[in-house]
Amino acid sequence: MGKLENLNDEVFERIKFIDKDLVLSNPLLVTSNSKGKILYLGQETNTWCGSHENYNSARELEFEYDNYFLNDKMSNTLFWKYIREVTGYHDVARKGNITWANLFICGNKDCKGTPVLYNDIKDLSVYYLSNVVDILNIDKIISVVGPKNPYYEAINRLASELGCIINGYPTIRIPYAYSDNEKIFYTYHPMYLQKSKNFSSVVKVNKEFISK
Repeated sequence: MGKLENLNDEVFERIKFIDKDLVLSNPLLVTSNSKGKILYLGQETNTWCGSHENYNSARELEFEYDNYFLNDKMSNTLFWKYIREVTGYHDVARKGNITWANLFICGNKDCKGTPVLYNDIKDLSVYYLSNVVDILNIDKIISVVGPKNPYYEAINRLASELGCIINGYPTIRIPYAYSDNEKIFYTYHPMYLQKSKNFSSVVKVNKEFISK
């Protein structure tokens, strides 16, 4: 069994311990089948595969990840439209050099919004992602989590774990920021970019980021 599978096993067991009341979705577990060297990082995965009571192992959740992302079954929401336009590919997993994960490893089981137990899973989420970056040899991160807490705190903690600092945060005037080593591109969620009429301009800047 590989390092990522061992990590997924560990995290799945820890989520089951944290989520005794079954309020969280299942964790989004990246698989070693994902070959992309650019990590596309969203906020959280609300309603992902129900609750952990319905799954017996991390292997089953890895299958769900592969079936959705690697088989190009993503929706046409602005979240996926954004990364497709940045890479120029519809099938971003196989052709766009993208691996997908979310800043908070779980979301809410039954609704949208910030995970109700985000304080309990924040450390675990940062731990998980920093290890995913190391195991998969991720080269760059595109983060679309926005500057609102608790996401702002978590993305900065992840950057620190990776040995860098994000210089500032997205603003209305300049809706993106970079880490000091230019490995992390940090912007708003695509829904907000569309609402603020910054979607196309940030896509253009993000294209330049991944081409370097």
